[in-house]
Amino acid sequence: MQDDNCVVFKGTNNGISIWLDERAGMDTIKNALRSKTHDAREFFEDAEVSISFSGRQLNKDDESALLDIIFKETDLNVSYVESLEADSRLAPSSTLLSKNEMLTFFYEGALRNGQSIRYDGSVVIFGDANPGSEIIAKGNIIVMGALKGLVHAGCTGDTRSYVSALRLCPTQLRICDIITYIPEEKKNKNKMPSYAYLQEGLIYIATLVNI
Repeated sequence: MQDDNCVVFKGTNNGISIWLDERAGMDTIKNALRSKTHDAREFFEDAEVSISFSGRQLNKDDESALLDIIFKETDLNVSYVESLEADSRLAPSSTLLSKNEMLTFFYEGALRNGQSIRYDGSVVIFGDANPGSEIIAKGNIIVMGALKGLVHAGCTGDTRSYVSALRLCPTQLRICDIITYIPEEKKNKNKMPSYAYLQEGLIYIATLVNI
């Protein structure tokens, strides 16, 4: 396989999927990514996209290095990064496992269109959060069902806050002051329990299968 072929771009609605050859070394992949993004700089100019990596598992340092290349070589506005390989090592170990000292509000039942929950702590919903519903919390937001409404975790600036759901497909997802929208094809495809967290100014989404 030629060096340039170890990185393949695939366009999706509102996003870019980047396939990485698991047989190639990281230096080879970085050089190929740098070359391809530089050549396509005008094509990517000022676009707002989501980015997903597939083909091989990446640790935090490798993923950060690849994102740094993309940011330097293009003017892309990355809305969120999806970890398709479900590598839980990408998340800070404290994100889901640390003790949360804030109060938690528990709500049983589905949130309907027009219903809103705002709480000075974390929120757990035992049911679906339907389109048109709204959940705003100072801490974490956990939905034991389908999350299809608007959510804002860490609304007062706690960067350790996260959003988790059995099916994560919100109309708008916000953590602290970072906002993202999940493309429609991703909403329809993603049926695994997932969580979203903030790291270095980006929202990452990963499945919960390894937690």
